[in-house]
Parts: sequence; structure tokens; C-alpha cells
Amino acid sequence: MKDRSYADEGMDLKKYMLCLLRKFPLVLGAVIGGALLGVIVYTVVRTVPESEREYSAYAKVYLDFAADETGEVYQAYNGYTWNDLMAADPIMELTLQNLPADYTREEAAAAIKAEILSDIRLLTITVTTNKAQRTDAILGAAVQALETYGGQAKEFLDIHAIQETEAKLAVADSRMAQAVFVGAFLGLCISLLGFSLYYVMDDRILVAGDIRKVTDLPFVGYASGAEWLGQDYEINIAYLRGKLGNIQICELDRDQSFSQEELEEMRKADGVVLSLPFGAVCASFAAYVTEQLKTQDCALCGVAVRDADERFLRRYYGKNKT
Repeated sequence: MKDRSYADEGMDLKKYMLCLLRKFPLVLGAVIGGALLGVIVYTVVRTVPESEREYSAYAKVYLDFAADETGEVYQAYNGYTWNDLMAADPIMELTLQNLPADYTREEAAAAIKAEILSDIRLLTITVTTNKAQRTDAILGAAVQALETYGGQAKEFLDIHAIQETEAKLAVADSRMAQAVFVGAFLGLCISLLGFSLYYVMDDRILVAGDIRKVTDLPFVGYASGAEWLGQDYEINIAYLRGKLGNIQICELDRDQSFSQEELEEMRKADGVVLSLPFGAVCASFAAYVTEQLKTQDCALCGVAVRDADERFLRRYYGKNKT
């Protein structure tokens, strides 16, 4: 056995990426699962209880200003002015007169928002409450109050509504796309982390580099039906037989123990090639077996890998299919 431990070897990034590629469906499933989980969590968190839901409606009101003593139209009204006017008398008193008795001044004042967005002649009234019916009632009462006020105040020739909407559930800014992205990203990270931990702990023998980590025995090749894989193996076996004589192929399986008869046959051979199944035997177990065979005075002369995944090895060694 080599003096250094196979666990101390650096990571084979090419092998890592190819193994990751084989697990791509699982990684993709984790990404999709994370995205779906993000949608579910976001939907649950974002769902507002009935008692806390808000309903909004708005009206566009046209302000037809009168001229002052100088002949100029009144310019003193702006968004801040209208907010104060809507909450004060006479407009608030007129609003409450148009509402049932169970509506309070405080409720109406808190629900109404008045603003001038661009043109000072166009006032936007927005009403927001926890009930659609109360939202519509307050908005209608406020519009009627403004129209009445427009006929009473000297600053106006007329005030009338040009657009009025019905109450709708106020929808918060949707962040569903962000929730999907975060969920998918977390699914990707967790799956990659899990695979990386698995890869570090997984010491199954797949390529020649895995054998070099645990033994100084030469790698004989891949015993496979594919011509480009099996050719080097057959050439190397023929060479060893010509050099050493009787070469016995010892096929190791997972959790296998050799019988006394098998050990005796290997001791009689001029050389033994340990054949490992592709991806089915851990490096630690292969190292243990090689030491046991050496203890039994078996003349180990090489290690081979059988039943290999041809597609994986083509990608790993950069071998084009012919």
C-alpha cells in the first residue's frame, strides 16, 4: 500500500463534474422542488387574514376654479391643502351627512387621501378601509361633499366627479418571481452541497487515478467489450504473460472473501491481476484486499477494472466514439 492515504489526495475536478452530470436529474429535481417550496412559503406568508385585508377605491374630481379679485384663478390649492380640507369642516361635515350614523369622523378622515398628481384642476380621492362596502360608501359620500362644496365656496365655479371606481382588494407588491428564484437557488445550493459531501465520502474506484491513490500496482486497463477500452487491457495482459508466465485474473466483488482454494491457486500463479468492478468497490476495501493478498504471498502484478461505463470513460479521457 502507498504510504499516503487516499483521503489526502486532491479532488479530481473532471471526475467530479462527470459524476455531477450523472446526477443532473436529481439536481434539477432539487431546483424545481426548491422553486415550488418558495412559491408555497411565499403564498402562505403573503396571505392576509380577512380582518386585515384592505379595499381601495378612487375618484377623479375636476376642479373648476373661479377668479379672484385680480381676475386670476385661485392657485392656493395643492395636494397638502386638500388633505387638510378633506379632514376638516365644512367638507368633513358634508361627508358625514352623506353617511349612515355608524360612520365616525375619525374613520372617514383616516380612510380618505386627497392628492394633486399633476394638473391642479384634477384632484384624486383615494379611500381605503377593511371592508369593500364601507370603502364605496365613504368614497361616494366624499365625492358628494366635494360637489356640494364646489357650489358653496367662492373659489370654485363647479366641482364634479369625472371618474369613480368600486372598491377592490388592495394587492401588495408581488414578489413571486423573487420567491421562485430564491427557492430554486437554495435548492441548487443544497443539492450541490449534498452531492459534494457525498462525493468526498464516496471512494468507489472509477478511473485509473483512483487506483493510484491506494496502491503502487500498475493499472492494467479496462476489461470491456468496447474496442478502445479492451485493446490496451488485452495487450497488457499478453505482455505480462510473456514476461511472467502464468497470469491469473482475480475478480473481486463487493464484500467478497477469497476461499482457501482460491488463495492457493493465486499463490501458484506467476502473477495475479486484481480485477475490480467499475464503481462497485471502495478504494479502502481494494487497499485492504491487496494487502491481504500480499500477506498470502500472492504475486500481485497489476489492477484492472471491468464492466466499465463506456460513456463515462469516453468523456473522462476525451475519447471520441469511432
